[in-house]
Amino acid sequence: MNPAVEALVAFAVATGLASLLYQLQSIAIIGNNLHALVAAIFLFLPQLFGRQRDDGLHAKPYLPNLSLAALGLALLPLYALLYIAFNRYACPMLQLGSLCTHLAPLHLRLPPHFLRLCAAQLLVVALPEEYFFRGYLQARLESAWPARRHLFGAPVGRALIVTALLFGVGHFLVTFQPVMLSRAIPGLVFGYMFARTRSILPGTIFHAGCNLLMEILAVSFPR
Repeated sequence: MNPAVEALVAFAVATGLASLLYQLQSIAIIGNNLHALVAAIFLFLPQLFGRQRDDGLHAKPYLPNLSLAALGLALLPLYALLYIAFNRYACPMLQLGSLCTHLAPLHLRLPPHFLRLCAAQLLVVALPEEYFFRGYLQARLESAWPARRHLFGAPVGRALIVTALLFGVGHFLVTFQPVMLSRAIPGLVFGYMFARTRSILPGTIFHAGCNLLMEILAVSFPR
């Protein structure tokens, strides 16, 4: 099978199964284990289609990978400021309706059971998603559409962009919330990290950091 077709079929299957589980979460056993079940889909589906040799499921070289992840995490406070400014000022001015988050006065706090949440975001959410979208999908698309350009030492091209778009579309097709399409933007960063290092480690750490920041913002701006 053509690698691009294979990747798109795998995406359709994974998204369909994740969406089905999301719709069935009112069933206790599914609702209580929703994230673990979706993680299992992302981790094991590539094995059925044929695991990539270059799937990024390694941590070496440690220092460059951790340095890139640290750089991404260092930029998160800037994102938080942009998030606040957008929702407080730009979004109402542009009259974007449901895309706007109405922010109450800031009461900075951490979500309950924060350490447990960190572990869950890292191992149950970020790692499976990065393995499936970057380690599998992006790598398969790269074999069909080799990158012709380089950006700061990383090969970038159609595969990276399409994977990021699929990342946003996949989140939308599971939740049917239009705002989820915006996940394509961090998807570009995660894809760049994979292209730069050929490891999913920096993207996984940064991905978890982004999710944790959104959790912190959610409890710090009570509605």
